[in-house]
Amino acid sequence: MFKITLKNESFYCPGTMSVVEVAKLQGVKVPHGCIGGGCGICKMRITKGEYKLNDWAAKALSAEERKNGQVFLCQTYPLSDLQLEYITK
Repeated sequence: MFKITLKNESFYCPGTMSVVEVAKLQGVKVPHGCIGGGCGICKMRITKGEYKLNDWAAKALSAEERKNGQVFLCQTYPLSDLQLEYITK
């Protein structure tokens, strides 16, 4: 189980489930929409930690976005504790 932290809230997520799946199960409010990686509502930045993106999400994000730690949380699986932040435009 890995600790996922967003602002002042934390929850634990196994590496076998996406961050959004577990957040929903635990009642943690994270932005989400379609849960398939198509709408982009759950796009956030990981500022600390290691993770795996499914193949579709890795292709949907530009190289620059991936380099900056941007992910679709519904397609992100933790490999360590993660620190998340909202993307400001």
